[in-house]
Amino acid sequence: MPVSPHEYRFKEYEIKHEQETIRFYVHTPGFSPEKTTFLFLQGSGAIPLCMENDQGHRLTFSLHTRPEVIQNFNFVIISKVGFTFSRHQDAEVPGDYHQKTSLAYRVFQADAVLQYMQSNQLIINKNILVCGHSEGSDVAAKLATVNKNISHLAFLSGGGASQFLEYFLYVRKRITRGELSFKEGQQEIDALTRQFNEIMQNPASTTKFWQGHTYQRWATFAEPALKNLLQLNIPIFMAMGSMDPVVHTETFDLIISEFLFNKKQNLHHQIYDGADHGFKEHNDTGPAIDHIPALVTDLTNWFKQTL
Repeated sequence: MPVSPHEYRFKEYEIKHEQETIRFYVHTPGFSPEKTTFLFLQGSGAIPLCMENDQGHRLTFSLHTRPEVIQNFNFVIISKVGFTFSRHQDAEVPGDYHQKTSLAYRVFQADAVLQYMQSNQLIINKNILVCGHSEGSDVAAKLATVNKNISHLAFLSGGGASQFLEYFLYVRKRITRGELSFKEGQQEIDALTRQFNEIMQNPASTTKFWQGHTYQRWATFAEPALKNLLQLNIPIFMAMGSMDPVVHTETFDLIISEFLFNKKQNLHHQIYDGADHGFKEHNDTGPAIDHIPALVTDLTNWFKQTL
């Protein structure tokens, strides 16, 4: 039996738009329309908000549990297209997920949620914080260029360049570390170049896949987030872990350098020493160190300072 969002103290809302159904969830503890909305956009992957298995179930996100979030914000999250709140980990991926997932579709979803909340008086406070993680950071950056009611942006574990560059950098660093010869590495780069060219020649394909995602998904998320970030004048909080194996710090630094060149003063940037893509620090001698509490404290303090 599917898990009810009420079990995790969330209220479900549905938006019917032509043949689309968008499901979003508001964390009910401390909810008040007068508080700032905190819209969280998850990263990539065909996963539900609540993952079921034979032993039980768990949420696939956790920021809503932080005391600073409950005290200062109304936490809102959106289901991936085709998903209800919960789903068993062995269930097939909904067909709509691969057919519709793209940068434009995720922006459409999030914009529709914010418009619905405002028109139904779920938002009264003029401040709206959109926080995206990983793929969600690309969505958040694009969304903020579309929805002018967004007052603050948090860009977590995201890079400024095309996602294609991340794969080139993986290989270049393996060459530098001596894990590949130059010839071997260049052959991998050439193979990636051919693959990315094929994707961009078929940018709307939902039947061709690479690494579990459709060409449509890859082609749309190849858009550099930097292009959208530079259009914004609202306060931006940007953070990543120094040991992130997914997004390279070089593409984080690219954003900083371009903001400096363009004389823009609305970017706050912070790197968490030792943290990975999910802001966890792993070691061989003990339990992982969670940098999320420090991140949320820093994010909340930055938000209050930029009001």
